[in-house]
Amino acid sequence: GMMNNCSAYDIRVANVLIGAYAKENSLEKAQELKEHARRRGAEANVKTWEIFLDYYLRNEDFKSAVDFVANAISTGRGDGEKWIPSPDIVKTLMQNFELEKDVDGAEGFLAILKKVVNFLEVDVFESLIRTYAAAGSTSSSMRRRLKMEEVEVSDASKKMLED
Repeated sequence: GMMNNCSAYDIRVANVLIGAYAKENSLEKAQELKEHARRRGAEANVKTWEIFLDYYLRNEDFKSAVDFVANAISTGRGDGEKWIPSPDIVKTLMQNFELEKDVDGAEGFLAILKKVVNFLEVDVFESLIRTYAAAGSTSSSMRRRLKMEEVEVSDASKKMLED
């Protein structure tokens, strides 16, 4: 019958339900549904990843959020276009790395971001500099890097780099 025809099961249909579960914070149900869809031949698309990304950001699980940014970037939009996280998402994640003094986390995230953007915004670099400073390490390598990237950071950021 109609039901065992794989193409009848569309990820867009599943996403509506996955999104509803995620909004209710029923993460397990959302994940089960994604798996169920996958078994029936409906691969997650960028919208699926956005739903989970939004969930993890709302629940301040930033480690998972970064994973789903990576998923969305590697999946890309269906039409061959790149998927790029919004400035708000980037800012939220960078602020968290700053708070956590998590240099490795910030650098890992930026490495993922570099797959889809050619250059990083100045506020991203300033956040990175503050993260290094918070972690007690401002480095000459950061000064070289800013030169290479041709980024002009604020005076406050420059001061932090004066070891």
